[in-house]
Amino acid sequence: MKRITSTQVLGGGFAVILALLVFSAFEASRLQGAGDEQQGLAYRHFISQDDAITAIRRTVWLGGIYSRDFFLNRNPAGRAIFAAQVAELERSGMQSLVVLRDSAPAKLSELKIEVSFDEFLMELRQLESPPAEGIPPAAVFIEDVLIPRRLELLAMFEDFRASVRQELVAAQSRYDAERASAARTLLYLLGAAIFFGVLVALASVRYATRLERERQRHFEAISLANQELENLSSRLLETQELERRTLSQELHDEVGQTLTALRMELSHVISMVPESASRERLRRARELAEKTVQIVRDISLMLRPSLLDDLGLGPALQWQLESFSARSGIRFEFDGADIGEQLSDPVKTCVFRIAQETLNNCEKYAQATAIRVILRHDDGRVSLEIQDDGRGFTLDRRGLPSRGTGILGMKERAAKLGGALTVDARPGAGTRVALMLPVEDAVFAERG
Repeated sequence: MKRITSTQVLGGGFAVILALLVFSAFEASRLQGAGDEQQGLAYRHFISQDDAITAIRRTVWLGGIYSRDFFLNRNPAGRAIFAAQVAELERSGMQSLVVLRDSAPAKLSELKIEVSFDEFLMELRQLESPPAEGIPPAAVFIEDVLIPRRLELLAMFEDFRASVRQELVAAQSRYDAERASAARTLLYLLGAAIFFGVLVALASVRYATRLERERQRHFEAISLANQELENLSSRLLETQELERRTLSQELHDEVGQTLTALRMELSHVISMVPESASRERLRRARELAEKTVQIVRDISLMLRPSLLDDLGLGPALQWQLESFSARSGIRFEFDGADIGEQLSDPVKTCVFRIAQETLNNCEKYAQATAIRVILRHDDGRVSLEIQDDGRGFTLDRRGLPSRGTGILGMKERAAKLGGALTVDARPGAGTRVALMLPVEDAVFAERG
């Protein structure tokens, strides 16, 4: 069975939290929209009914006013005007009743508003009859008919308005209850999201802590490995220098002296042998011995020049440059031949080996015609600068060529003594190698 990883668990947790938040937002939007629509519908319903009640109340009040005005002007012209006014009141009142009938037919029927309004209109139309038909006196009509009917209608309208307000309050209460229920639902969803968020956060912290511990262990292991590699590299360099010094001494003292003795013996034998073919062959053997002595001496110097230990860094570099120029034909200019006798052995060895590697690279790849070397010892540091006029090369962002490890080895050798090596090179513009070593640090390292 495939094991579920911590990353998958965290991803699932984040997905659940995101789903809860999205669902919460969707529910909030849906409930808000539905609630606003319901509340708006109830409010518009209330406004419509209230406007209708206000309009029909106005109709009743106008009926009373028109009746009073009619009693003040009971001629045929006034009767015609009153008849037109009653017709307008009927039309306006019927429009308001239609609105009330559509919105609350049961309540309208229960209060018998339509019947009472029809009776009110009939009573107003009685005034349109000629005077001979026995219209009661104005005071009697107003006191006994008009005022009671108007008060009755107004009371009905107030009852209807009260019922409309109750419906609005009930709708608002339902809306508030739905909002409270939606708020609880959202709180539950948000609580679940927070709960899962806390779980995922704890898992993330635990996972991150574990990764950090693993990263720290790996970093410590890598640092320890790098330190061991640096120590190993340093020991290898020290061992290499010791072996070179030993081998150089062995070649110079043992092999060189033995070959010198062989040459001397051959010279002695040649002086004792008369001219003959054997004597000629002995001369060639002596020449081979002399050549071998020179080769051994050159190899010994290449391994570890005795000048470096006997006379110091400056003379050793002078000899190295002379050998380099004789071998490669490249002219050289050297400033600092009298420097370096008082330097510690690690510093002298480091500078000499870096100069040796730089000159070898110049001979192999630079195609230079001249080279300039400057050696300085001041302000508690030793500096070496080697500049050639060769073809140069391209450096990467680390300041290293794309091929070869010679410069990297020189940088590591300088860093072990607390120094730094920089290389400036451009295609067609030559190469400059600059080395800086703190003398005190090098001496302290030697003593430690």
